[in-house]
Amino acid sequence: MRRAPWWLMLCLAGMASKAISSPWGLQQLMESLAAVKSVQATFREEKDLAILQQPLVTTGILRYRAPSYLNKQTLKPQAESYEVDEEWLVIDSPTEGRRNVNLRGYPLIRALVEAIRGTLAGDLRTLERYYQVQLQGQPADWTLRLHPTDKELAKHVNAIMIQGQDNRVLKVETLETDGDRSIMTVEPHNE
Repeated sequence: MRRAPWWLMLCLAGMASKAISSPWGLQQLMESLAAVKSVQATFREEKDLAILQQPLVTTGILRYRAPSYLNKQTLKPQAESYEVDEEWLVIDSPTEGRRNVNLRGYPLIRALVEAIRGTLAGDLRTLERYYQVQLQGQPADWTLRLHPTDKELAKHVNAIMIQGQDNRVLKVETLETDGDRSIMTVEPHNE
């Protein structure tokens, strides 16, 4: 009986190890997201608010730089900016000017910021500090469901659903307890 060549045995061993490797799941998604060090995207956000007869639509630019910088620059209907870096949120609006907010003093705002920033950073530990995290789907079409574990946050937010493809976030939907909701669609661009 002839022995198989050494290179054929290596190929077969490699195929067997791939078949044994763990299936795609939350840890693999987080690792994939963490590999993205920066991203710039355009966004369109539609907010359905009970006090308005029509949705409020805003558009602008999102920027993320690992591990903690996030900027949401609204261009229409009016210019305003929300910039988060480390513990600080800087809000710049034409009507109220510039304000600096330390997130340590505003746990509800911080939890909402961390839903996005933690997802983009692939930081499961941070996400789990504020949310019960569930993943559905496969790499080409996944949904991350975040349900608040903090009682104060749960009074305001039912869930945040983040949809994506591979290592890109494409949609963020926030469902509030009062029936209001927002849907942000994101179109990433290569930097």
